[in-house]
Amino acid sequence: MIVNLALYVPLGMSGYLAFRRFRVAGPVALGLLLSASVEMLQLFVPGRHCSTLDLINNTVGSGFGVLLGVAFEELAGKPRVRFLKAGVGTDRAALALLFCWVGGWVFPLFPVMNLPGYRAEFGRFLDGPVLAWAPLLSDLASWFVAGRLLTAAGFEPVNRWLALSLLLVPGQFFIATRQPFPVDFLGSFAGVGAFLGFGRRSGTARVCAAAFLGLLLFRGLSPFHFAEARPFIWTPFGPFLDMTWQEGLRILLGKVFYYGSAVWLLREAGPRWSVSTAATAMVLGAIEALQTRLPGHSPEITDPLLAILLGAALAALSQPRSRSAAERFPPAPR
Repeated sequence: MIVNLALYVPLGMSGYLAFRRFRVAGPVALGLLLSASVEMLQLFVPGRHCSTLDLINNTVGSGFGVLLGVAFEELAGKPRVRFLKAGVGTDRAALALLFCWVGGWVFPLFPVMNLPGYRAEFGRFLDGPVLAWAPLLSDLASWFVAGRLLTAAGFEPVNRWLALSLLLVPGQFFIATRQPFPVDFLGSFAGVGAFLGFGRRSGTARVCAAAFLGLLLFRGLSPFHFAEARPFIWTPFGPFLDMTWQEGLRILLGKVFYYGSAVWLLREAGPRWSVSTAATAMVLGAIEALQTRLPGHSPEITDPLLAILLGAALAALSQPRSRSAAERFPPAPR
């Protein structure tokens, strides 16, 4: 039931943000129509069954997505603070990336509700790595970027919000299929410290963007053990189909945050959205090409294609919202 509810939340939220009329009823009706079509098609799929309960859950999930869209617009309506360059209005692209960042930490939202489970997680935590370069640098960068995103999204005081977000790390103990390690705590605190030290200084946008692209290269090519070339996978999102839905969505949320943040950081450094998107896609394409000689990696077209899709989405979110009817047609003076 939870899965069927959550599956249609992005549809409801996206519909609410995209529609100009029927912003509440439209996304819910779209979710109802899509779910009904899928359920009817399952009559022709062996081993699948048409379910009225799934139809209801999907439609309610679309309604929850509408509520999330309302919350997004309420947050996006806050005054924007100065960050790298002056302006008013919340950076909606930054706010969307924050949603994905938090979602990546709390997914799949299934709590651990037994004492043996907590004991097992704590035992693995004690045996886990304290210093591992890939997760350490990844956590450091993600918290540093989260601080900049919070600033651009208008959350004040940023230091308090960023410190509060550190609760996401120990919160992993209480979420099924998630396992924190000491290196996660070390990297997260290091990232917060780095942001507090120089994260809001002017003139650091280019350095941050270049460093983040360097992190993507390090993550994509680690552990740098080259071997014979393997074939390139040209089917978009093909490897995700071979994963469980929990693992696939968790990985996808992480990629959305990292690749979207790379595009956003480049945009903050000065280039247009199109240039920032192209640069990120080229870096990811180079990583995938090199991964044909790296064991343990899946060289595929998904990552550069995902960067292009994210660049287009973030650029659309950053466009000024159309004025309401009251703003376009103010009342006549008495």
